[in-house]
Amino acid sequence: MLTIEGLNQYYGESHTLWDLGLEIPEGAVISLMGRNGVGKTTLLKCLMGLLPIRSGRITFAGVELSRLPAERRAPLGIGYVPQGRQIFPLMTVEENLKIGLAANPRRLRQVPELIFELFPVLKTMLKRRGGDLSGGQQQQLAIGRALVLEPRLLILDEPTNHL
Repeated sequence: MLTIEGLNQYYGESHTLWDLGLEIPEGAVISLMGRNGVGKTTLLKCLMGLLPIRSGRITFAGVELSRLPAERRAPLGIGYVPQGRQIFPLMTVEENLKIGLAANPRRLRQVPELIFELFPVLKTMLKRRGGDLSGGQQQQLAIGRALVLEPRLLILDEPTNHL
């Protein structure tokens, strides 16, 4: 489902990803582990198109992602929860969740009930601003926003950090 071939990336002048190759089949659960600064977040940003790759190739479900703009990746079924949550603090919980619907290929208009089954606290806080939630609630919101996409691939960058 996801294939990475010969991926090279730099952080400034530092070569952080060296000829990386990885094949992830559908249904797999993978965890990237390593100390700070070894390129885990850099790899995830490359997968999402948030950092251009220097060389190599990324393919998802047969679609070449390497040069595809970031905004075209979510509609392919790739959900992303970035490090630090990146919710919209001035928008309500409901508005934050509905932003994820924009990329859903089925063009849903309502947040799927599954999100509230997984994170029941969000249903009770739909009209609260995202910035007024606790850190753990914000993380649930960020994950819920990615899940409304109904992704085939879900990328979580440090999902338990600061909980």
